[in-house]
Amino acid sequence: MNFKKKSTQETSDSRKHRYWQGFKNLWRYYRGWKWLIFIGLSLSLFLSSYLVLLAKMTNVDTLQNALQNQTTIYDRYDQTAGTLLAQKGNYVPLDQISQEMQDTVIYTEDKRFYEHNGFDTMGIGRAIVRLLINRDTSGGGGSTLTQQLAKNAFLSADQTLQRKLKELFLALEIEKVYDKDQILEMYLNNAYFGNGVWGIEDASLKYFGVYANQLDWNQSMILTGMLKGPSIFNPIDDYDAAIDRRNVIADLLTKEGVISFNTAEEIKNNGIALYDAYIPANSGHEYPHYFDAVINEATKVTDIPEDDLMSKGYTVYTNLDQGAQNSLDSSYAENDYLFNDGGEDLPIVQSASAVVDSESGGIMAVYGGRGEYIYRGFNRATDMYRAPGSIIKPLAVYLPALEEGLHMHSMVPDVVKAYGPDDYMPENYNHYTEPSGEVPLYYALAQSKNTSAVYLLDQLGIDVAVEKLRQFGIKVPKQDMQLTLALGAFSTGVSPVQMASSYAAFANEGIRQDSYFIRRIEDASGKVVYENERPARHLIMTKNIAADMTSMMLDTYGGYGTGYGAGPDNGLIAGKTGSTEVFDGSSQTRDRWMVGYTPDFAIATWVGLDDVESGNLDEIMPEGLGQLFKSQTTYLIANSPQTPFEVTYASQMEEDSNSVASTAWLDQMGKFVRKLGEDINQNSHQWFQDAKEIAGDWGRKLSDFLQSF
Repeated sequence: MNFKKKSTQETSDSRKHRYWQGFKNLWRYYRGWKWLIFIGLSLSLFLSSYLVLLAKMTNVDTLQNALQNQTTIYDRYDQTAGTLLAQKGNYVPLDQISQEMQDTVIYTEDKRFYEHNGFDTMGIGRAIVRLLINRDTSGGGGSTLTQQLAKNAFLSADQTLQRKLKELFLALEIEKVYDKDQILEMYLNNAYFGNGVWGIEDASLKYFGVYANQLDWNQSMILTGMLKGPSIFNPIDDYDAAIDRRNVIADLLTKEGVISFNTAEEIKNNGIALYDAYIPANSGHEYPHYFDAVINEATKVTDIPEDDLMSKGYTVYTNLDQGAQNSLDSSYAENDYLFNDGGEDLPIVQSASAVVDSESGGIMAVYGGRGEYIYRGFNRATDMYRAPGSIIKPLAVYLPALEEGLHMHSMVPDVVKAYGPDDYMPENYNHYTEPSGEVPLYYALAQSKNTSAVYLLDQLGIDVAVEKLRQFGIKVPKQDMQLTLALGAFSTGVSPVQMASSYAAFANEGIRQDSYFIRRIEDASGKVVYENERPARHLIMTKNIAADMTSMMLDTYGGYGTGYGAGPDNGLIAGKTGSTEVFDGSSQTRDRWMVGYTPDFAIATWVGLDDVESGNLDEIMPEGLGQLFKSQTTYLIANSPQTPFEVTYASQMEEDSNSVASTAWLDQMGKFVRKLGEDINQNSHQWFQDAKEIAGDWGRKLSDFLQSF
């Protein structure tokens, strides 16, 4: 038994020896050390090339301008609208920073600052030793001021070897562009000093009540000590720790011969006289909901990191109309009493609005929600999607009806009747139908007749409505492709921006333009890094049909419509009202909508509860949306050029259609193109088979002809 074990062990050792001997033979034969060195050098070359490329691609040239300036927002008229909130303080030139502060920082953080070219080989050596011994670089010591500037300006604070290497190459690039004084100036202005304070000027005011050019040795040591750990060594949060760190720096400066022993001892024997004279800037984010949306759009359509956008001195040109934005804000403030919420047991009634330029599609103003503003919080004007209710009818039903040959005065049924395979039987919101059983098309729209809308959709076909909504940029889920679509019942919903953009097409002669906040972005040097001055255009309908739709929707806020009394005090507005139920057949309202437009702007406003089960909207807000919408449109029209409509109410017209610039032939062409598209879609397979047979027949005839020779 023991013999077998011993034999097995010897066999295993012999096998290992043969393998090792074979490996050594191969290593010698193929000169393994040379290959190892070659691979190592190749990897080093690849890594260094990558880091050099990364440094070259980083926009170092604009660093100083970026640190000096805040990101500024301009409105549609290229007037300054405000700035984005950023983590930066008041920037001061180096000659406004005391020499004591400059010397303390240099001799404490990087005493060979004026000698090296961006990195200190001895400091890097210490960091490598620490990495090998402790397996991390958390002790610092390897970074020069230039590297710290590169880290603060371009990189994260992660203590990794990869970040250190990036930091080093960026530091070399910074040293090529700026002189030492500029680098020191940028470093001190971009450093964080705890308690929400950035930059040496604001830090001096925050802790000592003096300006940066008044700092003495004691104060300079305190601030320099905070650079190592702003939350650890600042005298407000930990007075004793700040004293200990100051004393270490005093001894260091004595050792380097910067100050005398007596000066150091005098400083160490004194305390810290704290005085807070810092006044935080009250500017920035002047139009919070709009600026939030600008940030969101910028991060989606550009490669600019959000932190850079906030702090690197970009100039963002937007479609903001400050007058329109102030109109929205004022109307909500003045009509706050209408919401009747905020009580002990009552939920907050939420609301959102969006205003779009009718011609350009640019978003002029947004109101993202009621209650306390939360920075970069949920913006209901852009990000909320709720069922549209009857405001979908003009888009999905009445516009296709006109395109299929009906006119404003065409008579349509107003009877309670079952439709479709499910015997869907809609009723009007007021449970009233006309005794005659039919109404003119314009009246059915103005009175928001559910019976007429479902009849029309049943006649048109659901696919027609779905395709038309797709042209407006509204996608309908497959499960919602049913007759209830005529009443705006689909699960994904719409946003206020979406609806304002859609209705703007009626005012813009049938052309819908993608709505957007940002026209152009420039970096700190003035270079254009993003431009969207000409967004995508979509021809939704002809000019003549757009005019007829406008005539019909003027009656909504006129004497015949569901929006009577909710229009502006002066001027006309076309549009549609809508509401949804908490559940099918319920008498309790879930959402209320009002949409309106003029030749100058389109507005969509929504009110409702975030949680429909938290209360009854009809009980909390019995006066409804009308007064708020009236206030909004009155302000907006007063602020607009007040371009008049070229058409009038459909109810006041004897003609069946408007005649706008002789566009009847365009309507016919549109019908022809749609018919052609349907024929191609239905008959394309048969046409393909016929073409194959014809081609085959001609091929056989050609073959027979050639064979005859």
